[in-house]
This record gives sequence, C-alpha cells and structure tokens, in this order.
Amino acid sequence: MRYEPEHKTQTRDRIVRNAARKLRAEGLSGPGVASVMKASGLTVGGFYKHFRSKDELLADAIAQGFSDSSERIRSSLQNVPDQDRWKELVRLYLSIEHCNRPDTGCPVAALATEIARAKPSIRKRVAGLMKAWVQFMPGVTPKERERNFFVIFSAMAGAVSIARILADPAERQKVLDSMRNHLLHSF
Repeated sequence: MRYEPEHKTQTRDRIVRNAARKLRAEGLSGPGVASVMKASGLTVGGFYKHFRSKDELLADAIAQGFSDSSERIRSSLQNVPDQDRWKELVRLYLSIEHCNRPDTGCPVAALATEIARAKPSIRKRVAGLMKAWVQFMPGVTPKERERNFFVIFSAMAGAVSIARILADPAERQKVLDSMRNHLLHSF
C-alpha cells in the first residue's frame, strides 16, 4: 500500500501528541513505547520507523506538551494588554482547570522532578522551552523579567504540584487561590 508523502510526518506527529498526553498523565516512567503506540493506533514494531530512541520520543513529547500549553496561553492572552499578560498567565496557570488536567497542562507542573533526572540534552531542551515564557513576565529590563520569571514560574509550578497532591477539592482550591493572590499582589 502506497502512502501520501506526508503520511509518515502525520503519523509521527500523532505518536508525539499521544506520548505528550500520556507522559503528563502517567509520568516519564509510566507509559511504555507499547502503550504510546497502541494509543496512536499502531504496533510497537513501527516505533523505530519514526524515532531513533525512546529518549528522542521523550524529548519531542515534552516539547509538544510545552507547545500545547503555550498555544492555549498565547490564545488566551491575545486581547490582553502587554503589561497585564503576566497576570492573566498567573490566573490561567493557577486555575483549578489546569490543576485537574495534568494530561493537557504544563509539563513542568506534571513532570519537573522526573525531567530533572533526564539526560542533559533533554533538560537543556526543556530549559529553553520554559524560558520562552520570560517575555510575558513583569519587569523593565530583560534581566528583571528573567528574575521575575524564575520566581513566578517556580511558585506556580510548585503550587500546582502541591495542589495535585491534595485529595480535598477545597484544599486544592485554597493552595491555588493563595499563590495566585500572593503573586498578583507581590509584583
């Protein structure tokens, strides 16, 4: 059977999108290649037609998670004045919707401790993807925006991670509200 030239690219993209969701939902050691391929409607045997290694899939899936998350945020920030974008980003990130959906949310909140144990090449790629959000941060100079990014992003990812641990929805909401209010009134 002959496929269209873009078929391989589309199939690879489907695998990466499925891996991105499964990794954020189950952790880096959760879904195996077989699980990701099955979710993509494919067999394990086809994996190496699209990837050199599981690490390549892992790096691409984390990047896809950032892309998905950033796309939603950029869309939400379209009509927000530049000086208020960081505030809207804080509101979106510290929402109960984001907290309750690790499979579609920010990879850092879902996978930070596991990414920290990944190979240096993966960590370097993730660091570059994270820093793309510096542009939304408050501050006059690039150095000030970067400093504020580290403080704000670390606080947000930590708050979402802690809220996800809590079983009681009211406690989850309290963590998110507390951090959101603190950040919005501190900068």
